[in-house]
Amino acid sequence: MTVRSVAVLLSSGGTPLNAEALTGLPKGRVLKTNVTRGDHATCVAVTLEHECSVGELRVALRPWAAERGWLLTVAPSLGPS
Repeated sequence: MTVRSVAVLLSSGGTPLNAEALTGLPKGRVLKTNVTRGDHATCVAVTLEHECSVGELRVALRPWAAERGWLLTVAPSLGPS
């Protein structure tokens, strides 16, 4: 079963955070990105499609994001599938 979730990534000094930086994202396929830049931080909301549970996706993404100096949260998508 395919599931959609939203991952929110925050960078305030790690690896530059942009759409290109999301290649190699484990367990998910990027459907849409929304990037917001401030003076000292970048935030990206990523809509993902994946075959695993949201919890499994979160477990896979946390170390991937941490390696890049990013903070991460993941929630199920409430939008249409």
